[in-house]
Amino acid sequence: MNQSDLLNLIELVKVFEIAASHDEILATLYSQLKQFGFFAYLITNLPLPREMLLHEHILANGWPAEWYAHYNAAGLYRHDPCAALCRNTAHPFLWSDIGKEGLEISAQRVMDEAAEFGLRQGICVPIHVPFALPAVITVSGETMELEPAVRQIVQILARQALEAVLRTQSDRHHSQKPLLSEREREVLRWVADGKTSWEVSRILSISQHTVLTHQRNAKQKLEAVNNVHAVVKAILRQEIHP
Repeated sequence: MNQSDLLNLIELVKVFEIAASHDEILATLYSQLKQFGFFAYLITNLPLPREMLLHEHILANGWPAEWYAHYNAAGLYRHDPCAALCRNTAHPFLWSDIGKEGLEISAQRVMDEAAEFGLRQGICVPIHVPFALPAVITVSGETMELEPAVRQIVQILARQALEAVLRTQSDRHHSQKPLLSEREREVLRWVADGKTSWEVSRILSISQHTVLTHQRNAKQKLEAVNNVHAVVKAILRQEIHP
């Protein structure tokens, strides 16, 4: 990377850091990525694969409409090898780094079908933070410049865009009206600390049945599948803090 490239990159990073909206972030990202052959991107949180559908967790969708519809309708998230790797690593990687050897047939089918929609090459940049679902930005295209210097630039831009989107998402959650009662938040804070319902009942001097009721109500309000999911959603909404 020469000095001119470095200075340009610094200016772009500044744009992402001060961007106040999704539209501004994504317009900057797309204008930079297309010069390297990328035309599609997705920024999303990564739920457990059993959820199958990804649409509720997507933060910014720049996929071709046909591919996005097929991906969800066919439940491909459950078998996506890129998503699986992103849930287990914080290191950026090329789609081609996964390789075909050792892939299950269902996983290889995801990659083959993506290629049929023009998404033949891509880069994933995961991010992992405590007490939250992992997130990723994936950028892709049919043919791309993947020289080491270009790959480094794209990874930096993608990471900055992802962090900027997560920041604006957090700002939105912060401005939302709280869903939980103070007691429900108190119960979830102790759940986040690893306490059982019985232990929480002893700490708060209430019955275990009451604790379970607060947990159930919190899950319903947050549309969470279990207590851990409720804790994660409450943290993302900034209703509790780890």
